[in-house]
Amino acid sequence: MKKIGIIGMGVSGLGILLALSKCDPKQLANLDITCFDDTEHFGRGIPFQDDDASALINSPIDDISFDYQHMGDFKEWLEENGYETDSAYVSRALYGQYMIERMDDLLKQLAVTVVKHQVEDLHYLANTSQWQVKVNGDPYEVLFDKIHLACGQLPEIDPYQLEGQAHYVADPYPITQFEGDDWNQETVAIIGTGLAAVDVIKWFSSNTSAKLVAFSRSNYFPTIRILDGSPIDWQYLTQDNLEKLLAYPHQTVPFKAFETLFKQELTALGLENWETLTDHLIIPGIEGLSLALDYPQHFFKLQHLASRVADWFTDLWPRLTQSDRQYYTDTYGKFIVNLRNPMPAISAQPILEAATQKRLSLIPNVTDITANAKGFDITTQDGVSLQVSRVINATGYQLTSQNITKTSPLLQSLLDQRFLQLDDQGGISVLAETAQVISPRYGTIPNLYAHGALINGTIYQNNSTIKIQKIAERAIQHMQSNL
Repeated sequence: MKKIGIIGMGVSGLGILLALSKCDPKQLANLDITCFDDTEHFGRGIPFQDDDASALINSPIDDISFDYQHMGDFKEWLEENGYETDSAYVSRALYGQYMIERMDDLLKQLAVTVVKHQVEDLHYLANTSQWQVKVNGDPYEVLFDKIHLACGQLPEIDPYQLEGQAHYVADPYPITQFEGDDWNQETVAIIGTGLAAVDVIKWFSSNTSAKLVAFSRSNYFPTIRILDGSPIDWQYLTQDNLEKLLAYPHQTVPFKAFETLFKQELTALGLENWETLTDHLIIPGIEGLSLALDYPQHFFKLQHLASRVADWFTDLWPRLTQSDRQYYTDTYGKFIVNLRNPMPAISAQPILEAATQKRLSLIPNVTDITANAKGFDITTQDGVSLQVSRVINATGYQLTSQNITKTSPLLQSLLDQRFLQLDDQGGISVLAETAQVISPRYGTIPNLYAHGALINGTIYQNNSTIKIQKIAERAIQHMQSNL
């Protein structure tokens, strides 16, 4: 009997369980599975915790599922439980309830041992090639043959080094934390213009009369998701062409070969060249946010194209040279991310209204934020200084060399033991084909796998439930072939 440990039971941990449930019953009979996570996050993770109903999933209900091979499952669950399905979007908290119910089914099916405590440490026993887990200060009673790290609770990015300052909120979630304060005479600054910032701006514009200022390095909001459009029949970004690129020798892919196909696909879609599109349609600020409503068919095609590129780059990204990665990042990267992670139209509405009412403004070229007796001074590159009473950090979570000391004790220990290494693109390094951890000390570790937000660097844009499930399948298929 092989002992399998899954550390973390959010989207990634559940993806591993789902992949295990699809294994051959004879193989499953030889597995003893144990899952670890704290009570608060077990089955939900961080993104789908209990929160204000205004915090919506940015995917429509028919485009997100516990199982990507059954994309209608979430909508069916909503209908079975008496929830309305007329709206394309629901709260993340509601999706969390769905996750827990589906998880409970898998736990029973697989006869999983549940440990509702965080893993504090992990040690490798070289004489038996097994892993020893530490929980509640003591070694856990079982030694594990395979470990899957799905503990995506990463530290917040703190670009202005404000942690510990009064009137600074390091993490905007849950949004309900803001309910008890009087914000009506405040000027609130929001660091970030991504999906987390959208949630914050929505809540404040709908529930307070506070004046809001927001900013990021680029000041690009996510585009508004366009739902109506004809299905796209890919002419050049086809599966056959992807396999041809992946068949290049020496495990490398010249970016120009991909770029040629990308530009041909743009033409086949009836779109202008990339430079013209990005110059006119993907621009920063409130003006850029409203463009999707003016050019819905352009954005429908571009958003699907960006998703296609992100899917391809699951395998292409690790095979690009460093110079090709940099060229892609400079030429395409921020636009692809912007288009691939759009916001619901219902989320854009309060932002546009707040801007029209002069309650929301964007600040360009912020260089520094310093604390003072009344709050903070925000300074721009042009020497402009703005006084705000509070600052909310909505830049997200990522493991980088800048915030490595703020990561969990478990990850810190694994980094100190040199089982893990930071990837140049963020997160930790893994072998993309199998999700096996790449160690600076041991090379590729045969019985240690990593998933989800932990590897959102090696695995390009590994932040969708579908992609996380697919990577989990790769890992489980590899694990089973080597048991």
